[in-house]
Amino acid sequence: MLYLKNLQIIKFSLIAVALLVAGQLQINAQIASCTSDWEKTLGGAVSEASYSMIATSDGGFALVGWKENVDNIWAPNWDFWLVKTDANGNKQWDKTFGGSGYDVAESLIQTSDGGFALAGSTESKGAGNKDFWLIKTDANGNQQWDKTFGGSGYDVAESLIQTSDGGFALAGSTESKGAGNKDFWLIKTDANGNQQWDKTFGGASFDWAESLIQTSDGGFALAGYTYSKGAGKDDFWLVKTDANGNQQWSKTFGGSNHDSASFLIQTS
Repeated sequence: MLYLKNLQIIKFSLIAVALLVAGQLQINAQIASCTSDWEKTLGGAVSEASYSMIATSDGGFALVGWKENVDNIWAPNWDFWLVKTDANGNKQWDKTFGGSGYDVAESLIQTSDGGFALAGSTESKGAGNKDFWLIKTDANGNQQWDKTFGGSGYDVAESLIQTSDGGFALAGSTESKGAGNKDFWLIKTDANGNQQWDKTFGGASFDWAESLIQTSDGGFALAGYTYSKGAGKDDFWLVKTDANGNQQWSKTFGGSNHDSASFLIQTS
């Protein structure tokens, strides 16, 4: 999860060095001779944070996270914040979306029509403590529609994709459904954000999905961490489903300590 105070973007020309140690490939977060082409800060007098950034089709960038809303100085809250920049990081426009509660955007994509879709959690709308919140905008960040998904518990969307049929899929964690304290929650919608189906995966304890992809066979894969399975306090958990969200298999990876997966890709 990317956290940048005042939304600082840095474009690196050298990223990482891979070292082969004791027969195991370890990716070390060593940045040798790191240089910055440019950097920008985006923000003002209130608190802001970015959790997701993408390159846009016009060569610029878009970032999403939250911005503090101080309209009510006695009870400030957070709103979704979407920022669009040009190729040099200069802000072109920004939009906020929110209400009276804490609303935090976690994931951002550019959609096939050139607009954007944002997902995260909302306390301002929906059915419960926190709900999944999906917002679709046009290319200029103007809201076209929004949908909430959730129940009476704590439901937080962490990852969003546009699916091959033009719809959307969201993954995160739910307290409102499933088998345990918190479970992986996968939701599939049509192109207008209307829920088509949903699935939960988990056990009696705490299970949290962080990343979602659509796989080459049309199914889905989710990654995050689980306390309900595995060898340790929490372990990486990888779940594979078919195109309808039915689990095909799952694997845990970890030891006796805390192990948490945050990002997932399918390899060639």
